[in-house]
Amino acid sequence: MGSVGLALFGLIHVRRRVPLAVQMEQNEVAGFFLAVLGVMYGVLLASAVIAAWEYFEEARAVAEREANSVGDLRHIAEGMSEGLRAPVQERVSAYARSVAFEEWPLLQQGGESPTSREHLDALWSLTLQYEPSGEREVALYGKLLDEVQQLNDQHRERLLISRDGIPTLMWAALIRGGIVTVLFTYFFGLKSFRALLAMTALYVVSIGFVLFLIAAVEYPYGGAIAIRPDAMELVISRIDRLERARR
Repeated sequence: MGSVGLALFGLIHVRRRVPLAVQMEQNEVAGFFLAVLGVMYGVLLASAVIAAWEYFEEARAVAEREANSVGDLRHIAEGMSEGLRAPVQERVSAYARSVAFEEWPLLQQGGESPTSREHLDALWSLTLQYEPSGEREVALYGKLLDEVQQLNDQHRERLLISRDGIPTLMWAALIRGGIVTVLFTYFFGLKSFRALLAMTALYVVSIGFVLFLIAAVEYPYGGAIAIRPDAMELVISRIDRLERARR
């Protein structure tokens, strides 16, 4: 609302100092320049929206892949001997809980849970120190090692995504471009000043809405539209159900 009020204040200020006849003489030329500038700014806005949304969807995919790796590790460990099965399943379950309930709120500030890192390191140690026996266990061990590596990579990707946003230069171009296009509306003159005020207000609102959308998804795990740990919580509920059935 502040941007709309500021834009309308500027428009009223210009109308008081520039005769309507002078403004109307500039309509044709100003319209041409505004059309060209509007297309350029529209392309910039569209590119920013697409980039931000694709980044948001990639963040969602990373969170879902991480949850899938947790579930796969839990199931693969079932085929290992008791010496590896129980410790791995305990660490996997603890890791999932620490991510969903402890680390996720920290992502809003790009933070990381030391507990999650500890459980990942423990999974690496358990897996690397184990000596598989028999062809079946060797095959399962190879798959287990791959899943631990993928889980580690996905955890790192999620942390990096939580810390990256739209580049400052891009934001500067978006904001300044919006200001310039709004200023060009001051060159137009209409007999109905109320209509000009309404059109300018709607124009500013449209730009503001798109900029808000970009800002809302800029940080996928901590923005106004944030990705929740639903996938990880679903895996946790399934792990709990399996453990209850085993008892």
